[in-house]
Amino acid sequence: MSHPSRAQYLESKVLTASQPQLHMMLLDGALRFGNQAKETWAKEADFLAVEPMLTRMFDIVEELLQGLASGEEAISKQLAEQYAFVYRELAACHINQDLKQLDSCLELLRFQRETWKLASEQTEAEQPQTKQTETKQAAPAPIAVPHMRPMSSDVGSTPVSAGFSLEA
Repeated sequence: MSHPSRAQYLESKVLTASQPQLHMMLLDGALRFGNQAKETWAKEADFLAVEPMLTRMFDIVEELLQGLASGEEAISKQLAEQYAFVYRELAACHINQDLKQLDSCLELLRFQRETWKLASEQTEAEQPQTKQTETKQAAPAPIAVPHMRPMSSDVGSTPVSAGFSLEA
């Protein structure tokens, strides 16, 4: 019996993740590469050793930004502005080879991750309550009996569906 590879595990995790989980995974990746770059930068004066990690971090922040670009809600626009700021700071960090700019990017991304984590936990905690309330308030679905004709009071009435939500 062969064990799945790390790549297969990660692929499965990404394919089954919800949107909030994917967002968190991207933040985790950006922070991981940023921290690796910072550690490498502290050990080595050679910027070429740090550049691939900064590039990966840069790519992830770009992905986060593009994911929010089409959002019309105020919160999406605000997050997009924050990620755009981090993106510009990373570009300046790369061009100027400035460790302090990397530190400020990491600080902002840590804040975003913590905020995202709290929001996700709150949403998950509220979901079972919301579903339970919807189920209690929903009227039962009408029963269709093929051999019976509708009564005159049923003609033209709109059937009520059982309680479920299309929200994620």
